Amino acid sequence: MKLKKIIVFACIFLCAAILSGCELKLGTNPKVDPKLVVAKPTRLCFTGELDITFEEFNKEYLFYLNANGMDEETSDAETCRTLRESIINNQIYEKIMMLKAKEFGCDTLTDEEAQEVQKEFESEIEDQITSLGENADYSDLSEGTEITDEMKKERGEQEFNKLLEKCGMVREDIYGWIKNYYISQKMLNYYLDKVDKTESENMLNEYIEEIKTIYETDPATYEQGGYSTFWIPEGSRYIKHVLLGFDDETQEAIKKYRDEDNDEAANQLREEKAAELADKQAEVEKALDDGEKWDDILLEYSADAAGSSAYPDGYLVVPNGQSYVKEFQKAAFVPENVGDRTVCISDYGVHIMIYASKAEITEEQKNDILDYLSYNIAQNDLSEDMSKWNEDYAFDIDKEALRIEEEESSN
Repeated sequence: MKLKKIIVFACIFLCAAILSGCELKLGTNPKVDPKLVVAKPTRLCFTGELDITFEEFNKEYLFYLNANGMDEETSDAETCRTLRESIINNQIYEKIMMLKAKEFGCDTLTDEEAQEVQKEFESEIEDQITSLGENADYSDLSEGTEITDEMKKERGEQEFNKLLEKCGMVREDIYGWIKNYYISQKMLNYYLDKVDKTESENMLNEYIEEIKTIYETDPATYEQGGYSTFWIPEGSRYIKHVLLGFDDETQEAIKKYRDEDNDEAANQLREEKAAELADKQAEVEKALDDGEKWDDILLEYSADAAGSSAYPDGYLVVPNGQSYVKEFQKAAFVPENVGDRTVCISDYGVHIMIYASKAEITEEQKNDILDYLSYNIAQNDLSEDMSKWNEDYAFDIDKEALRIEEEESSN
């Protein structure tokens, strides 16, 4: 888990290069007292529990600038203003999330969770120190000096400490971000536990009916839309193939005949070229009969090795499909039993095709889909509540101190 996955509140993403070692330029408002409260709720009083100081805000702002190699002298002023606005809104989101987590009993970590947080914290620090050490400037060393792993670690530690100091941070700040991430996940799990599984099932069934309509009216849209994750038409199958491809010159000649509506000449040419591949076809068939490794056969013979390798189960072919050339589509349904083979010729070459397996959504896959839908429902429910709570607290933001007023065009 990297920091960009930990700081999940709205759109703050502290990427893996967050401690890249870039020099930080002016990223603060020097006229503002670090202890000044720049955001606080107005409708409900929490005696400062939700207050955000300029110091809290500025840590994340400086971190984000550094993470993206930005500074206020050279970066677009509006980009920086938008970033500041985004950060304060995200911090408000985080404050509310942590308060509600406490209210719902999600703010306390179990011993196992605490150990996981500590482990992630230590791993994150080590990764950043290693990265800084690898990318540090060693020009101050004598020419020819061998840079050892120990030296890299020491230099990385130095650069890491420098960066924290520039951002007004200590290591515990990073620990806090990681801990808050885990608490936010516990909040999401709290909502997930409340999701009625029937709701997920009904949602899936409704979605499947929509997908069926798409397939019946426009099979190509079904094939290209990724809908097979949720529903696969009955009779569909996975097909593996070895393509003994025609050379480029032959393919161009066939295409030229097609463009001229001379299908007879195109078909004759490809039949002639396919006959020339008979010996190679026999080699492939024998290799398959002998049980040689599929990947080895692909690499040695197939012009479609890369594409086939990307689909280890085979290509999904559905009845009435339109994504494949018509010869391939038709031949895919010739084999009667799983494991049977057939051969077809297309404008691209000779296809040696294997009926790899039936294509259907398994019970395990269906359960995964239902879990996914339940997760989305929980996320949506939490998001709706967060919006309501945000309105309830009605945070007042010191836009002048944070320089986020729309009319400002410079920093």
